[in-house]
Amino acid sequence: MMSLLTSPTVYVKVTIDMIRKRDSTSKHEAIKLRGIVTSGIGESRNFTEIPWVKEQFIDKLGINPYPGTLNITVVAEDGEKLDALRKAKGIEIVPQDVNFCAASSLPVLVGSRIKGATIIPHVADYPLMQLEIISPENIKQTLSLNDGDPVEVEVYV
Repeated sequence: MMSLLTSPTVYVKVTIDMIRKRDSTSKHEAIKLRGIVTSGIGESRNFTEIPWVKEQFIDKLGINPYPGTLNITVVAEDGEKLDALRKAKGIEIVPQDVNFCAASSLPVLVGSRIKGATIIPHVADYPLMQLEIISPENIKQTLSLNDGDPVEVEVYV
């Protein structure tokens, strides 16, 4: 699935200002989101290391995650796109413990360089404009990002 990011592409006309890039051999689209790098509450570092979570990331997404996530607060102008992503059918991360919620995931490219996946928790009180991203590498360090820096991501649906 992640090979989508390296496949030849064909550009098509867009609707509702979404920037779509269609892979010539599949029906995946890229939706570009702009946001600001933010710090999370620190829970994802432990979450990504839980054996059943890590196993699903590896088996379902092909990602052995760096401990933690990149947190992005999406700009208000891209709120409709983020809402569309939340409704998109992604790859399900199924909890094996009743103390955890389910989540969905979609492939992502951060800063036009780093492959990863979104993690969209299925909880009612999750911040509406927040997006979390896992990757095999430390995204902040690799892209020299700090809290408050702008970043652009392409999410593949």
